[in-house]
Amino acid sequence: MKHSIRIKLQNFKRFRTLALDFESSLNILIGDNESGKSSILTAINLVLSGSKSKIENVGLESLFNNEVITEFINSEKKYEDLPVLFAEVYLNEQNNPDLHGNNNSDSRQVDGLRLECRPNEELSKEIVDILKHPEAIFPFEFYSIRFTTFQGEGFTGYRKYIRHLLIDNSQISS
Repeated sequence: MKHSIRIKLQNFKRFRTLALDFESSLNILIGDNESGKSSILTAINLVLSGSKSKIENVGLESLFNNEVITEFINSEKKYEDLPVLFAEVYLNEQNNPDLHGNNNSDSRQVDGLRLECRPNEELSKEIVDILKHPEAIFPFEFYSIRFTTFQGEGFTGYRKYIRHLLIDNSQISS
């Protein structure tokens, strides 16, 4: 069975949820300004890079969906309701057992890589204390950033599974 190449996002930038399948040869993203084309490319780049420093440079506050954060701040601010961000890149057959598994939101046995940002459970008491204050801000600094293969193993930018290059023409001056 041929597996598709796809990306799944949750609470990432403008997307609460997104599942997008790609063709194996060529894909063109077309849409209005601010429709999410760059967000999709950013998600793919971040997942494939395995780099926490890239995420820290961009800032979790700019990666999380603003509506989800606002809804949480305006809610009862319960620890168990804190949103989780993830980006998953499903790959076609890579013939690498390190990538193959069901550690993905579909629980499917496929090849892929995952980025997940969730509250750091080791700091749950501190987070709960912060959230008790009426003027509490969102606790981005208490979130952990984790890169895993679909097998469930952690990975970093040191051990890249896919070589990739992102050329961002917005960063190039004329």
